[in-house]
Amino acid sequence: MKKTLIVGLFLGLSSCATAPNKIADHKVYADEADALDHSGDVLRFAVVGNVRAPVPVLDKAGRKGATEGVNAAIVSDLRKRVDRKQLDFVALMGDNVRWSSTKEWKVFDSLWQEVLDGETVPTTEGYRIPALPVIGDVDSRNDKSLQGVYGAFPEVGVDIGHARVASWYSFDVRVEGTIWRMIVLDSNKDRLGSRWNEQLYWIPEATEGRFDHVVVFMHDPIVTLTKGTEPNVDGAPMELIDAVEESAGLMKIRAIFSAEPHSTEIFLPSGPLGEAHFTAGGGGAPAETQERWGNGDALGYGDLQLEPLFDLALQNEFDRQAGAQTFPDEVIDHAKASGTWEGFTAAYDARYFPLYGFWMAEIQGDELRVAYEQYQPDGSFKEAYHIKLVDGKWRPKG
Repeated sequence: MKKTLIVGLFLGLSSCATAPNKIADHKVYADEADALDHSGDVLRFAVVGNVRAPVPVLDKAGRKGATEGVNAAIVSDLRKRVDRKQLDFVALMGDNVRWSSTKEWKVFDSLWQEVLDGETVPTTEGYRIPALPVIGDVDSRNDKSLQGVYGAFPEVGVDIGHARVASWYSFDVRVEGTIWRMIVLDSNKDRLGSRWNEQLYWIPEATEGRFDHVVVFMHDPIVTLTKGTEPNVDGAPMELIDAVEESAGLMKIRAIFSAEPHSTEIFLPSGPLGEAHFTAGGGGAPAETQERWGNGDALGYGDLQLEPLFDLALQNEFDRQAGAQTFPDEVIDHAKASGTWEGFTAAYDARYFPLYGFWMAEIQGDELRVAYEQYQPDGSFKEAYHIKLVDGKWRPKG
């Protein structure tokens, strides 16, 4: 992650080579340029970010990593959905490991073996599902050539030759006659180097042919209000989306899923007829304090705020947890921009109200429904909010 974590010593102790042939492989939902015809009425997928194990050090704010329990709870919840055949794939939005090594990828496999279809024999019987892997910056730490990703997901990416692993790809899924083009991008411009231009040159090819809607998956967000994550880092996410929009056409991009921030967010910066920006916070990293509004002038958006009904749903849940757990007055004031925080930006303090969880998405014909499954203090999840694309317009419900 692009954070101020004190990880140097830990990385130094763990900088062993990554051996792809010693890493269990996992089935990928679709290869580059696949055209899938979904057999059911509804295509369901989970969007999960930052599921790596906690880094066992403190950051400058003195926060410890999240407990292993959050990730285990996410996987357990998804397993139940898989057993009920209510999940077709999991979009893993990057930062799946703390750094790329054979050992770390084995930890990843042990976490996901009961959910993901792969080489490892699971400990229980039942159905397994494929993954939609997105590459995060941490996944390439100590492994610029992405050998760990290749070992875990050998089918991923466009074929770019010369024994190199591409980290971008696209495919189509037809659901009840509507074609949804899924485009997976790599927003780590610094790591890609010359391959960044290869990805940009590929985007017009990825937007050829007939399709009705576009959903984009990339690790870094254009928009975020979390404390500690830079929006539109290096200008890369917006450069990618501009390239997709230029080739695909206006009003084709419906949703953009990202995961670098350690929080859960949704924005409609272009209004209900524009694209929705979702952040999948996961649970493997220390949660970040989530601001409720901010200045988006640098991004060309003017005033920026969490989608209002999403924020209202968070306010209601915050009040419930504050009453049950007796949050300090300053934490309550901070969340409501009142009292000692009057006149300042309101924010949810991650030490007391971490926005862990994942997004559940359902596609049915022309409609896309996305729900926030919020992690609860007792380790369970509940749907706290959903938003639905109907007739080309986003309709939120808190």
